Amino acid sequence: MAGMCAGNRRHLAVFVACLCLLAGLSGCAHRGERAGEGEVIPGVTPAPRGLKFSVRVAPLKFSPGDRVTMEASLFNDSEDAYKKKFKTHCIWDYEITTPEGTPLRVARECIPQDTTLVMAPGELGMIVREWSGRQRYFNAAQALAAGRYLVVAGFVDEGRVIPMSVPVEIEVMERKNTR
Repeated sequence: MAGMCAGNRRHLAVFVACLCLLAGLSGCAHRGERAGEGEVIPGVTPAPRGLKFSVRVAPLKFSPGDRVTMEASLFNDSEDAYKKKFKTHCIWDYEITTPEGTPLRVARECIPQDTTLVMAPGELGMIVREWSGRQRYFNAAQALAAGRYLVVAGFVDEGRVIPMSVPVEIEVMERKNTR
């Protein structure tokens, strides 16, 4: 990309972002239920105008020891650049919670530092994590017990994620018998 002019890089970025967005909206089995356009979801704060947060988890049902992949995305779906100042180095992230909304991770230690997020129109940011089962899934403070959980993405405020994506429900099943 070093030899590309800025206009071509922007078009390439928009094209790649559109492909990712289309792939994500194509009814992929790894994605949780999506809310209808303009639908209010309890416990979810609307993202600032033009921004879209999303989460994808594969598989949605797993047992301890299974490989799990999570993608959290932030997309500027507007024709304008998005610019916002933050008081810490923590800007946006994902979080896993109980169905009641209790986070299963200690609050992030965010370094006080003036940070500005600038996203060009069509720009896509992603956090990708993969767990092999030997690590704590979703960086939870303790191993996940069998049950249902929600995974969300959003801006970070005082060490906690403000849910701004449609929550994706996952299910941790009892550990498989390995003989």
